[in-house]
Amino acid sequence: MNGNVRPVGLVSVVMPARNAELTIATQLAALRRQTYPDLWELIVVENGSSDGTRALLRSWQQSMPQLRVVDVAGACGVNRARNIGCRCAHGDFVLCCDADDVVAPGWMAGLVDVLRTSPAVGGALERRLLNARVALAARPPKEADALLDTFGFLPYPAGANCGFHKELWSRLGGFDESYRYGSDDVEFFWRAQLAGYRLAFSPHAVVHYRLRGDARAIARQLYRYGRSHPKLYQDFAGHGMPSSRPGDVARAWWRMLVHAPDLVGSADGRAAWMAQFALRVGRIVGSARYRRCYL
Repeated sequence: MNGNVRPVGLVSVVMPARNAELTIATQLAALRRQTYPDLWELIVVENGSSDGTRALLRSWQQSMPQLRVVDVAGACGVNRARNIGCRCAHGDFVLCCDADDVVAPGWMAGLVDVLRTSPAVGGALERRLLNARVALAARPPKEADALLDTFGFLPYPAGANCGFHKELWSRLGGFDESYRYGSDDVEFFWRAQLAGYRLAFSPHAVVHYRLRGDARAIARQLYRYGRSHPKLYQDFAGHGMPSSRPGDVARAWWRMLVHAPDLVGSADGRAAWMAQFALRVGRIVGSARYRRCYL
């Protein structure tokens, strides 16, 4: 065997779940259909649900022997849930997915194959299958042929579709739990690269990604994302993360001004406008909170 190719033992899949009663069964069924032929376990971190998620998971344990449920007392941020799952993982390779998405049949095999030679990997996010037109208007699909690169600094995979060696997670001290919502995945994989670890992309590891279903929910999510961006800048400006460019900010606000009539137009146009407005307002609030200007 090539010394650069890492042997695979047990693979651990970590999935946080909170109030996922309406979607998690579809994801569990998709995980059960994986083409990956070797041993794997699924750790669902039940993150303070108030719906029927716990009962549903108990029923699935009867027919899915790979499934382990870790119950967290009270709701916590997604990074704490991921850290709890990683601590409970028995495998050398850890894969992460979300309870409201649907992994394609070759997802696990695609990530594991790349992890044989790379310490961390991201897969492709497909947005069309699970989402209605309004959601796609607010968050248009992108080419799923590379890692994400939103900030013009370092690429990163989405936490909804990634994998890494557990040893890497341990050496980095886990996910930063101060990132409770938004940029939680970005921070971890940027820190990995700055520590000298190489990231890779697997086009064969596809996750059908579920967006929020209506304009208000999408706006709330984009607001939280925007609010976290100045924290990223606070933590990584010293490593080379560029500031937001005044010209780009001005153009973004000008476009919103020009398209303000969309608020009384079609549902698609309203959702797209609200998403961009919420993101920018979130950045303003985050800039004030973290005292670092990233607009």
